[in-house]
Order: sequence, then C-alpha cells, then structure tokens
Amino acid sequence: MSCRLQFKNCHAETLNDEPLAGNELRFADPLSTARLATTVSIMESQSYYQNKHNTQAQHPPPAPLALRWLVVGVVASIILLIALPIVMMIDQAGLRAAIEEDTGGSLDPEWKDWVLVATIVYAVVLHLVDVALLLWLVPKVLRGRNWARITLTVYLIVATYFSLYSATQGAMFLWAVIPTDILHVLMIGLLWIPSSVRRYFGP
Repeated sequence: MSCRLQFKNCHAETLNDEPLAGNELRFADPLSTARLATTVSIMESQSYYQNKHNTQAQHPPPAPLALRWLVVGVVASIILLIALPIVMMIDQAGLRAAIEEDTGGSLDPEWKDWVLVATIVYAVVLHLVDVALLLWLVPKVLRGRNWARITLTVYLIVATYFSLYSATQGAMFLWAVIPTDILHVLMIGLLWIPSSVRRYFGP
C-alpha cells in the first residue's frame, strides 16, 4: 500500500511539472546563474571599451590651436621658397654679380653662364624638396605623430643654417632669408613651447 501511494505521489508530481516555455532556461543552481551573469557583464564591458577604442582611433582629437598656427607659417614659408628661384631667374644680372662676388672675380668668363644656370637649377630642385617635405610632415604633425614633430624640427634647424649661408652670398637673398628664418624660429616654438601642444603629443 505504501509503495502504491509513493508511486502515485511521484506520478502526480511529474504530471504537475510545468513544461519549459520556448527557449526559457531554468537553472536549479543559483551559482550557475551568477556565473552566467558575470560572464555576460564581462563581455559587455569588453565590447564597450573595444568600441570606445575604435571610435577614438577613427576620430583622433583635433590639434590644439597653437599647433594649427603652424599651417600659417608653412604657407608663408612655401611662398618664399617658390619666390626665391623665380626672382633668381628674373634678376640674372644680380645673381651674376653675387656669383662674381662669391668667387672674387676669378671665375673664367666661359664658366660664368654655366655656373649661373647651375645655381638656378640647384635652387629650384632644393626648394622643391623643401616644399615636398613640408607638405608631407605638417599634416602628420597635426595628427599627433611625434616622430614627424621631431623630423620637422630637425629640418627647420638645418634649413635655417643653410639660409644663413645663403645670406652671405649676396644682398639679393636677404629679403627671403630674414623672414624665412623668423618663420622657422616661430614654427619651432609652436612645436615645443605651448603646454597644449606638449599634452597633445603626450609624455
């Protein structure tokens, strides 16, 4: 009799069990539920930080105002770099006088024309390289590339040295040398002095 009642009770409990609806999962163990919740929370956190990192990579912070003034200096420098060879080609008499002064008047007449042309060609090629370097480096500096900031600084120092050398070759170059060197010094200052620029490039 006892066995029969036990069987009936078990059967009744089985019949009274409610079936699982749809994809509903039931965990009899609370520890499993806690582990699942922790795993989901970790995955959501990882997804959030990954999306935040991707957004920052796609949209870098804008360059500080002090650094954007660099563009003005670069535009002025490019104008001077292009203007100087043009003036040399127009004022060949003045260039010839500068060459004679530099050589002490000891240059053979048959070589004067060749040296004149070579000087103009050299100036054109060198200044085109300067323009190309500026157009390549400055956009990278504005995007926060520290190696570009260092490279541009080295270029400005070297360019200033050679422009001072050009100033010793004749007074016809002073109108370009003086403002160019002033621009170089200002640009170096913009690259390193403002605190906003130093923060932009990081430690």
